[in-house]
Amino acid sequence: MMRKLTVQDLNEAAKIGGSNALTEVTSLAPAAGMGSIVAPAKYTAGNGSTYVYEKRWVNDECVDTVLIDSRTSQANRLEDYISRAIEVGHPIFSKMPQVRVRYEMIPGDESSVRYFDDVQLPHRAVDAHIRIAEFSESDKVKYMAARNSSLEDLSAMLAISPVTVMFGCWDSTRNKNQLRIPASFNGEIYAVLADQTHESPIHRAGARIDPVAAGVHLTKNEAKKIAERIKGTMNDKKLSKFASSGGGSTIVIGAIPPSTDANALDGIAVRSITRTHVLSFSMLRAMRFGKGPEGDEAIRVLLAAALINAMVGSNAELHLRENCFLVEADEPKTVLDRRGGKHDDLEMLTLEDADELLAQAYAQAQKKAGIDWHGQIITVQGDPAVIESASAADDDDR
Repeated sequence: MMRKLTVQDLNEAAKIGGSNALTEVTSLAPAAGMGSIVAPAKYTAGNGSTYVYEKRWVNDECVDTVLIDSRTSQANRLEDYISRAIEVGHPIFSKMPQVRVRYEMIPGDESSVRYFDDVQLPHRAVDAHIRIAEFSESDKVKYMAARNSSLEDLSAMLAISPVTVMFGCWDSTRNKNQLRIPASFNGEIYAVLADQTHESPIHRAGARIDPVAAGVHLTKNEAKKIAERIKGTMNDKKLSKFASSGGGSTIVIGAIPPSTDANALDGIAVRSITRTHVLSFSMLRAMRFGKGPEGDEAIRVLLAAALINAMVGSNAELHLRENCFLVEADEPKTVLDRRGGKHDDLEMLTLEDADELLAQAYAQAQKKAGIDWHGQIITVQGDPAVIESASAADDDDR
């Protein structure tokens, strides 16, 4: 009979010689059935987009696969769950220390203020939005201590940004003493292609029907007037093109016929889809926090329980992207490594189970390592120049 993961399992895994990893593998399927197509993640290739195709060893054979969701994306989905949990007042996550950047989206307008937390930013506590922000003197001291920490003692980073320790970071812009925290979690979703003879994505784009006019072609003078009116609401490059050409399609007005252009990637047929999640205890054991063997182990257990909670929470919402609607084909298969080729098959944790596990781990870390999370937030003032020069386009589009 299978059992569920316990805090004692995590305690054993946090010690030298303990379990190497907790692995979760889930079979997924298109919500519309295997006869439908799914939309994998798109990657840039020259001026167009492509999918990522890979050779993998699946069910004792080498097969052609397509990447549905990358390791980075899966980690971001766990972070999204933590962010939502903080918003709704999760008993542990809402008290977790954070670094927060404050921006006035409209300079001088208090009603336009937005906050972005370390868990939302791509490089977490060492993200540029935070690094170039304005700190108070006391917060600057704490922040620099965190940036100056190392795997030998991550206590300063843990004190201000536990998510940075959980998901990893690389403070790559420094001349020296660059902090690198390897990620303890990784995951991905891949699919075995239905057609194993060649890569065969579907190329198609839907039509756009304009009930006012199928085609809109303006004179240069008319286009310039409209361009002046909507200046600041549209990409400058596209607006300039519209002003000079008068083509309605540039500002997305008028009808568009359906297309099968090579750049119109719409999805691909697959025969199976697999999601993998791996929590590396061996990576967590490489981290120290200056609390002695017992205290460091308790902190590792807390970090592991937090990541497991985020895994379970992320699993609760199987949301990827448009035209990639998936369902579970089976329950996740959870395996706890026992070393030497041995392992324990475990039952799937519910959200309630994961919350209880995290509560136990936090109470233990309080007692053994003096961990005290009570909603500490370092708030920094984002540089207004970032907002003033911001664009919806990325650097490659400008």
